[in-house]
Amino acid sequence: MNESFDSLQSVFSQNRAEELGYDVWQHFVVPPFYYHLDLQTARKPRLIIGGRGCGKTMLLRYLSHQSMFSPSRPSIPDDDILHIGLYWRADTQFANVMNKRNVQDDTWHSAFSHMAALILAMEVLSSLQSIAKSTSSLLNETDIEKLNFHRLQAFDPTLPSAADSLQANLEERLWEFESWVSNVRKMEEPRFLPGEKFVLVLIQQIQQQLPIMRKTIYFVYLDEYENLCTYQQEIINTWLKHSETPLIFNIAMKRNAFETQKTTGLESLSDIHDFRKHDLEAYFLQEDLAVFFGEILLLKLSMAGVGNLPINVKDLRDLSKLPERQTKTYIEKILSAARTMFPEVTHEDLAKEVFKNRVLSQKLYERVQLALKQRNAQLSADRFIRPEFPQASIITPALLNRKNNHPEAIAEEMDLLENNRENRFSGRTNWIHNNFIGCLLQLYQPYDRACPFYAGFQTFWQLSRGNIRHFLELCYKSLYRAFPEGKFDAGPVPPSQQAEAARQASTAFLGEVRSFGPLGNRLHTFLLRLGSLFALAHQRPTQSESEQSHFSILAGKEELNPEDLAFVREAIKWSVLFEEEGTKKKAEHQPESLQYVLNPIYAPYFHISYRKKRKLEMKSDDVVCLIRGSYSEVNALLKRYSKTWSLEPSEMSPTLFSHLTEEQEQ
Repeated sequence: MNESFDSLQSVFSQNRAEELGYDVWQHFVVPPFYYHLDLQTARKPRLIIGGRGCGKTMLLRYLSHQSMFSPSRPSIPDDDILHIGLYWRADTQFANVMNKRNVQDDTWHSAFSHMAALILAMEVLSSLQSIAKSTSSLLNETDIEKLNFHRLQAFDPTLPSAADSLQANLEERLWEFESWVSNVRKMEEPRFLPGEKFVLVLIQQIQQQLPIMRKTIYFVYLDEYENLCTYQQEIINTWLKHSETPLIFNIAMKRNAFETQKTTGLESLSDIHDFRKHDLEAYFLQEDLAVFFGEILLLKLSMAGVGNLPINVKDLRDLSKLPERQTKTYIEKILSAARTMFPEVTHEDLAKEVFKNRVLSQKLYERVQLALKQRNAQLSADRFIRPEFPQASIITPALLNRKNNHPEAIAEEMDLLENNRENRFSGRTNWIHNNFIGCLLQLYQPYDRACPFYAGFQTFWQLSRGNIRHFLELCYKSLYRAFPEGKFDAGPVPPSQQAEAARQASTAFLGEVRSFGPLGNRLHTFLLRLGSLFALAHQRPTQSESEQSHFSILAGKEELNPEDLAFVREAIKWSVLFEEEGTKKKAEHQPESLQYVLNPIYAPYFHISYRKKRKLEMKSDDVVCLIRGSYSEVNALLKRYSKTWSLEPSEMSPTLFSHLTEEQEQ
């Protein structure tokens, strides 16, 4: 394998910010909505929300001092010293250990504040080193050596006064603290420092001795806030509520993770008054992020040593270049390069591929014959299968299975299409547009090859739905499949290889669901059940409600109980589902309802559409069954839907119920 591909594999496989370290300067692409965030100059705390892989951690690490004053950053504006970021990631395991265990609550409260003081104080001191070692000329090593922190001895007389000694001492205290937490009933309790008050005094001491930092504001970015225990969250909430210069707290979390807004006092946090909320996934949906994902792709290629790229990737990190990146010429460059590497397959070409494949074309012919037989029509299948009109031919089995359509009338519409006259296939009724993808996936379902519908750059970022990690994995697996021997030349990846890579990535991401928090196994089971139901819906002979990949919940005999609702919130928290406001009503008397969209990354695994087209309306009883029903109950539910949708056993793929078998064996 050649060196460039080794690098390519390494670059694309590192698709999590945690794998890149704290200095992410070279890996970061300024998103188009960056100025909406107002993170560096804000005086009010920020709450950043988003699912796994949407870039929360990357953004926070970009804002931290390690990246803002990265040695890799060629020039640093003097104003950057006015806002310094401190990244702090909440550790789930350690946070949970600091609870109960026959220790008084007030002790744990003081212990958590002490830990925060140690971590953040070390980060403050580290930020001085980051500035001194960067290209900034505002601070140097000598300035740091002159600092004297003797006044901090009011908190503890044993604290050193020199910056380097203080840094080492705080680190040793953290080690000592971690040992005490692990042996809380065997070791003597350490002397606790008073949380944010200690950090605030440390910052003030720096400001008094370094005139250049008199107006500096430190921004704490606490990542994975949801990992903290409730009392720890209340402490952070208190610091958030009372944030003021020069120390402002910000938090980042998954959706539905803000379980308490209480503080340690009588007041609670109040949105707008105490913080501003930024939903990264909402920004992703509001913007046309195809360009942003294309830029990330080109940056990764550049880092892997691939040359002849259409842009200078250094501009992707430069805030001043953001307006240029929004011009029409620039956008066309990015999209053209991305689509060249991962070419799309047009609907017309998808249809032609069916007629090039003997197995698929034969299956289409058999489905038309079966539909004609069931309708007692004395017409030849050749009246409906016309290779010169492949899309129209592919949707005819669905049209023939609809009782309101007469076979003779469909054949006449096909004649009108062939004679280039007004017809229902391409005219106002637009049969092709409304039915083609559903019918195509139905043909491919029992086939052992992935459908090329899942190929293409545009498709990849739609499958990802704002998840950068998912997008990079789709690209990586495609490149690895297309160039297994490492002879990468930046040429196009064949759509067939892309589609197989999408199915492979989808399978891998589905397997990860088991690790999604305490309900991971239940979420995995629910996903298998829901995906199986959507897979059945895609096999409906009539395709009257094609491409169903989202659902709403109607009132039924058994309502969702509080535990069920909490489970749905957990599915949304981990982006197994996305919750959206209802947009369409089948009848005027129906109230607006919430819709739950299956994460499109799982679509290739279940061989269903990733597009949000039509909604499946389910009674609450059925949703309860999917959430907590037994294997036999879910099996009965799927068979009931099969009967409702007129699915004959001979028409159903044997793989449709295999997902449930996998669930049963776990």
